Amino acid sequence: MVKIDRFSEFDIEQQTLYVFDFDDTLVVSPRYEDIAIKFLTESLTVKDLLYRAIKRIGVDKSKLKVQDKRIFVEDPQRIYTEEKGWVRKVNRLYMVQPDEFSYLDESLPNKTRELVNLYKSVEEKCIVTARPESMRDKIENVLNQFGLEIPKWGLHMAPDGKINAGKWKGEKIVDLVEKTGFQNVIFYDDNSKYIRGAKKVVQEKIPNLNFKCVKVIK
Repeated sequence: MVKIDRFSEFDIEQQTLYVFDFDDTLVVSPRYEDIAIKFLTESLTVKDLLYRAIKRIGVDKSKLKVQDKRIFVEDPQRIYTEEKGWVRKVNRLYMVQPDEFSYLDESLPNKTRELVNLYKSVEEKCIVTARPESMRDKIENVLNQFGLEIPKWGLHMAPDGKINAGKWKGEKIVDLVEKTGFQNVIFYDDNSKYIRGAKKVVQEKIPNLNFKCVKVIK
């Protein structure tokens, strides 16, 4: 972890800190559904995560459907309960990405996004990602493979285990601002929910911060 000191000699209050998310912001990462879908259409043993999700609600694999790259089961009679790894939308239960997926090598990015050009062009930057801390070596290796330097103000990764990612990102941004003295921050993320969560925390704790959020379109 990068140690952060306050740099008063650089008039940092007039500069902007660029905060980048990692997955689907700087890089394109495989979606859990994209990998899981192939196991619905092949006569192969279902991977552990997919099998656990199916078993959790007691649905037969044959009842699962795919639409717009989302895996779901029709459930107008509400036979199945909304368990971990599933979310109900009216008469359907949709499978969602399990937390464990972030720990797998299959989840690692396979290419970069256009935003890397901005990332490379600015010096005052950091990465705040909900990827678990235990994957730090792998994420640093990915950055290196894509020719992306470790940011000046650090690669900040979430603690292992279940977290509220948006809230955690907001708290991390607050911590960075308090330690560095930046008064202008631009936060890039592809997840609207995380942006709302982070923005709420930052505005509550540092209301006078010039804080701009940019939703990255996938």
